[in-house]
Amino acid sequence: MSWLSRNAEAIEACAAAVTALVAVAALIGVKIQLDEADRVQREQSAREAFRAHLALAATQPAFAEPEDGCALLESNRGGAYVAFVDHLLYGAEQMLSLDQGWEDTFLGELEVHEELMCSAYAPTGDIPETVQLITRFQDQFCAATPSCE
Repeated sequence: MSWLSRNAEAIEACAAAVTALVAVAALIGVKIQLDEADRVQREQSAREAFRAHLALAATQPAFAEPEDGCALLESNRGGAYVAFVDHLLYGAEQMLSLDQGWEDTFLGELEVHEELMCSAYAPTGDIPETVQLITRFQDQFCAATPSCE
């Protein structure tokens, strides 16, 4: 009897174990690939959201750098102005959910909207990162009493 015949059961058991390990490794590899693809897609989406806001700011300079935010809020364009800042915060939400390193950038972007951000019309944020950004902004820039009242 040959060595293979005598050890067939052991060889089959080893082959099954190797097959199982390869299958587990493949599943882990697929999970890693899917996670990376998701991260890349979310990063691309966040960059697109911020680029879209920058393009909007270029076409709406009165909203991008308002001379009097309170007067703008009370005008017939107030809703559009609030939507403009919400659009900025959407971009911030997308970027901050990926990387907190963008917070200072968005604090600078929001600084020109101090009247809105410190008023009763101020957005509150939808995700913890945006809430933290708005809270930090208000702690840093807003006086004890809200503006635009």
